[in-house]
Amino acid sequence: MLRKFLAEIRRRKVFRAAVAYSVVAWVVIQIADITFEPLHLPGWALTLLIALAIAGLPLAVVLAWLFDLTPAGLERDRGDAGNSASQSPPPDASIAVLPFTDLSAEGDQAYFCEGVAEEILNTLMRVDGLKVAARRSTMPYARTGGRSTADFSEIGAALNVATVLEGSVRKEGNKLRISAQLIDTADGNHRWTHRYEREMSDVFAVQDQIAENIARVMQLTLQPQDRCIAQRAGTSDIEAYDLFLKGQSFFHRWGARNLRYAAELFESALAKDPEYARAWAGLADANAMQYIYFDSQVEYRNRARDASKQALGLCPNLPDAHVSRGMSCSMFGNWREAEQHFQDALALDPDHFEALYFYARVCVHQGELERAITLFEQAAAARLSDYQAPLLLQQLYKRLGRMDEARAIARQGIARAEHHLESNPDDARALYLMSGALADLGETQRGEQLLLRAMATDPTEAAVLYNAACFYARIGDADRAVELLEQVRLPRMAAEWARNDPDLDTLRGNPRFDALYPPGDSTN
Repeated sequence: MLRKFLAEIRRRKVFRAAVAYSVVAWVVIQIADITFEPLHLPGWALTLLIALAIAGLPLAVVLAWLFDLTPAGLERDRGDAGNSASQSPPPDASIAVLPFTDLSAEGDQAYFCEGVAEEILNTLMRVDGLKVAARRSTMPYARTGGRSTADFSEIGAALNVATVLEGSVRKEGNKLRISAQLIDTADGNHRWTHRYEREMSDVFAVQDQIAENIARVMQLTLQPQDRCIAQRAGTSDIEAYDLFLKGQSFFHRWGARNLRYAAELFESALAKDPEYARAWAGLADANAMQYIYFDSQVEYRNRARDASKQALGLCPNLPDAHVSRGMSCSMFGNWREAEQHFQDALALDPDHFEALYFYARVCVHQGELERAITLFEQAAAARLSDYQAPLLLQQLYKRLGRMDEARAIARQGIARAEHHLESNPDDARALYLMSGALADLGETQRGEQLLLRAMATDPTEAAVLYNAACFYARIGDADRAVELLEQVRLPRMAAEWARNDPDLDTLRGNPRFDALYPPGDSTN
């Protein structure tokens, strides 16, 4: 009960408000002490000010408990009714694996640090009885400096976990130093810590040892068969592993060029180890994303199909492989088979973001909007740093007339996109999706400014022009919207998406729009 109460206090930022109030009050009193006498104010004035400052502290605490500062302004905090995570304390056997910090001299190993943390997380997810926070939900908590006990408490409350694993990596030539510590989110105390100094070739053993030690501290067991599954999905070749991690870093950036780089790196990893299932899945996804968003050349679709089959054949229990197959099947219009693979992925990992997100998109393609909403909601909860699921979810809420929910999720998506743009200022997708949400909230001028930034990054990219058309359709400028759509030939799947896109509802029945996308036609 006490732990739950403390978690709720942290969630409502009561401690932070009390400290902030005390600091401001102290500064005001110091200024008053210096200025009241020269201003010839009576001696009791300072005493009154101090008394008021002391009396105001409980009021500040009460207000912090009752209200929350959101992007929409000051709103009443609904407590447990509005935050399911606060309804019960986290189980003792629960953990968030935070991104490891790069301590290498050149500072160019962030991709490797993320990979080390992800491998540990993937292994821990197979420990029976251990709740593991989804990888992407931990990304906002990448360390940029030392953490305080309050920081760990905030992370624990946000992710509903009792412990966090954080660490650092330093690479120097063939030498590798990995430090890891398991920390209790309630009090900031270390439950386990260790430093490993090994050769690069020992990185896989170190990852396994960290996972085993955490399971031991939690009084749980990593079964040998679970380790075998992880090994079949991975590789024992350190060069292939490094190439795969570099490929992932490019894959998670937006743009056709980055996807091409990612595919090349995955292919290089596979040249080192042809049985690297995760690299096959990565190669499939890079080609699938290229086909879906940028280029409808059949070769991309075929490469995605072949690579996804390789991944699934090598490791049938790899969720990523099922997601890759699901994406591939959807590109061929095999919707039911795609759904089955997404369901298989979610059976293996219920919080798999890509499975939830692309399953939702398949439902939109088929006009199953209620089911798409449920899946987008789950995706938004599974990856707290993602802005796409909330902003697409907003469009579906709007289409079904659920306007209050649409506005609330739009604000959430905008806040996530803003955070993403702080470190990725030229991400066109974040810019144009955010611009559309701002338009729906009435912030048309700001939305158009962001849209123009997106268009400046690549004025000819089909996805940018399409979403620019969506923006103008949202604000009622049908001529400008259709003009942009006439300038671009969308990839096949994007054209199919347009037929069910709520953003373009205002254009349906417009002769120029219907000439581009005839109702009921799927051959464009």
